[in-house]
Amino acid sequence: MSAVWAGQSRIWGPNHPTRMALLTICLTGVQLVWGIEMAYASPYLLSLGLSKSMMSLVWIVGPLSGLITQPIVGVMADRSTSRWGRRRPVMVIGSVMTILGLLALGWTKEIVGVILKKDSTGQTVTIIVAVLAMYLLDFSVNAVQACCRALIVDSLPTEDQQLGNAWASRMIAIGNVGGYLAGTIKLKKIFGDFLGDTQFKQLVLICSFALCCCIGATCLAVSERILVERRGEDAKSGIKHVLHTIWVTIWNMPRGIGAVCLIIFFAWIGWFPFMVYGTTFVGEVLKRYDHNYDKKSSIAALITRAVDSSSDDNLGDIARIGSRALVIFSCVSLASSFFLPWLVDAPETDELHQKPLPTNSFLQRLSDTLEPYRPDLATAWIFGHVFFAVLMFATLFTRTVLVATLIVAAAGIPWSLMTWAPFSFVGEEINKLGAEEADRISPNGPPQSHDPLLGTAETRASSNSPRRSERSNSAEGQRYDGSVHSGDTAVDEERGQPEEEEGKSELAGIYLGILNVFTCLPQFVATFISYVIFSFLEPGQSPEFGGGEPESPTGINAIAVVLGIGGISALCAAHYTWAFKCEREA
Repeated sequence: MSAVWAGQSRIWGPNHPTRMALLTICLTGVQLVWGIEMAYASPYLLSLGLSKSMMSLVWIVGPLSGLITQPIVGVMADRSTSRWGRRRPVMVIGSVMTILGLLALGWTKEIVGVILKKDSTGQTVTIIVAVLAMYLLDFSVNAVQACCRALIVDSLPTEDQQLGNAWASRMIAIGNVGGYLAGTIKLKKIFGDFLGDTQFKQLVLICSFALCCCIGATCLAVSERILVERRGEDAKSGIKHVLHTIWVTIWNMPRGIGAVCLIIFFAWIGWFPFMVYGTTFVGEVLKRYDHNYDKKSSIAALITRAVDSSSDDNLGDIARIGSRALVIFSCVSLASSFFLPWLVDAPETDELHQKPLPTNSFLQRLSDTLEPYRPDLATAWIFGHVFFAVLMFATLFTRTVLVATLIVAAAGIPWSLMTWAPFSFVGEEINKLGAEEADRISPNGPPQSHDPLLGTAETRASSNSPRRSERSNSAEGQRYDGSVHSGDTAVDEERGQPEEEEGKSELAGIYLGILNVFTCLPQFVATFISYVIFSFLEPGQSPEFGGGEPESPTGINAIAVVLGIGGISALCAAHYTWAFKCEREA
């Protein structure tokens, strides 16, 4: 396989940290959009008059867009011969569509009000337009995210890929905290009605501006190589080939990877409702049970200070108090991602989470003391599933905002394990398979080192990216040193990398793509469960948005029931993780 390229990949900037930040800051903008959607979309749809059962069906857009958009956009971008590059045009177009979706979602009532009166027909059309705006938003932002990830892989040589992924994680964390934190601020007290007459509208405008800045910074700082021509199998590969490969591989997966996929399936049945309904759950506890929130002091008062007791903006109150809980959740998750690798034995192949400590430091002495008691990653993951299940069961008995907030915050610990353990285990299995494949292809040559976590489903076809080039080391360094080279317009033909490296990269792309499938499929299951529960327990409009003071609840909170069922699924995930651990140790 080979391809013809023009120019070189470069990242502009005065020093290496600046270049890495400019390359990955696009993910901060993407995560800001996700944060605003997760915090506000559910209560916003409920405020329009949508029932919870119907709202749960709307959230099918999440897994649907992930399953459809990423592979299709990935293949289309890989085959693009645009003079602006393969990734940046999609990032720009996707960002424009994302902003249109955000604006349509924020001003849905006004858009429909221009055409229809405020009657039952107008309300129905308003809901339909809001749902369509959400679909446009999700599909567009998924396309942007796929190309942001692919741009990192394309722009960095192999030795910098782990560092690039680490910077990406930091930028995502910043976007998470920034998005949720913005949702807790009473923006109307700062801007008045200048940016809109509701908290949600003002957030939409701020988020749109931030997305433009983040995507613009990356697109201006990064110069891509231009694909001139594809040859061989690459020219024939397309979305049909990708889907066929994934389908065949699913039915022939190694036991270790199959076990991780099964664990992920049950775990995400629990995590998806938490992510989607977490904000609404905390807000409903506030509105339904914790009526004396404005008379409290100390910690409880600090948590509920986001709410104005005289406010008639129920959507803003619920979303702000829920966003505050998610801010703490994000901070706990971020802190856990730093400290857990010191407390848990990561697999030897997981270099990214092998945390070296300063010699003779307090942390080093503490780590040495705890060494005999450190659990392995599989054991820690079992604990994470069980702990998450306990938290979800606790939601059934939660009646105060303080407790609800603490539950959401504590979930940050098992979430940090969810973002670490499956990729680490799959990477370890891919390493084993890659070594076997290398021995089969070239039994007399040692397998080359390769980070199995670098490949992504959407970047599988970028096998002729700079990191696969056989250029000299000096040419490799020119890609991101920020200097201008006279060879930028040169056309060169680049051969594929050695076959053993090729095999491992292919395995990484395929199996991480399958992992994405097993992340999306349980979200459909969780959506169906939510629909059934909401249809039985709360079939009508939520009382929090029905006008006036909500009546005292006579039954159990439907969202808490959905979260509790997710807890049962998390226990199933713990069981399969235990079986996986036993099989590894056998």
